Amino acid sequence: MERTLYLNENTTLNVMRDGPSLVVKEGGKSGRRVPARMIQRVIITGNIKLETSLITLFTQNNVPVTFLDRKGNQIAVTLPYKQYLPEQYKDQKVFLESDYTTQRFMTFLKAYRQRVQIDVLKRLLKRQMPDHYITVGLKEQEYQQVIDNATSPYHEIFQLIRNAVSALFVEMVVGKLLSSDLDPHMGVMHRRRDFGLALDICYILGPEIDIQSIQFFCGKRGVGHRRSKGISSEDIKAIAVRFENRKDVLVTMTEHIIDGIFELIRELRFGGELRHYL
Repeated sequence: MERTLYLNENTTLNVMRDGPSLVVKEGGKSGRRVPARMIQRVIITGNIKLETSLITLFTQNNVPVTFLDRKGNQIAVTLPYKQYLPEQYKDQKVFLESDYTTQRFMTFLKAYRQRVQIDVLKRLLKRQMPDHYITVGLKEQEYQQVIDNATSPYHEIFQLIRNAVSALFVEMVVGKLLSSDLDPHMGVMHRRRDFGLALDICYILGPEIDIQSIQFFCGKRGVGHRRSKGISSEDIKAIAVRFENRKDVLVTMTEHIIDGIFELIRELRFGGELRHYL
């Protein structure tokens, strides 16, 4: 089971490194020791006291560390330094070689996203989902209209919540891309952007981000935000708990998407080599 370390702003919290482990102390309580090898992701929100050697420990273990501000916006990500490009870097470039290969990747993204949209709408609308979404095909504007209807007229605060949820998704995807030796920055839809490929995959997973945001927004903690202008560290903790409850499913989905990317790379490279000899 993959574990995520969440550290929320707390004036009494102190996190230290002790060899291959970290020790978390709060107030006058005795510290809790956690082996770093048990942690696959780290998310730090707000201002906490920690030793910088902890960042080194995680990056040495190929674990990304994501920093969020108090509103849940992603501020920075630390990644392990590699002198050489990821193993799959050259293969990934096939998506940018021509208009044809770029379009194939875009078609892959949109088709996969539509599958996720249908699944999310089934959970969101239940029996009220129109049949033509499946029989004829769901249009992007139809999907967006459903989401807008579920959150209007609280779009501004909903977007703050969604930003916090989205940061957790991006962090998860970046970790999976690193472990797959893919370059997380080489995006197609989000070309020339930091973590471009991670954002491409999060475009597919966007409906999952939407439904988690809506579930929080409509839940007990979310109701109070309809009149507020921000989210607290406790809210971010609640958002993280909701994410963790579905994390295993989301990790599996992400791995299937990455498998699909590898399959498309092989298909396009073989097709290109075949055309070279014809």
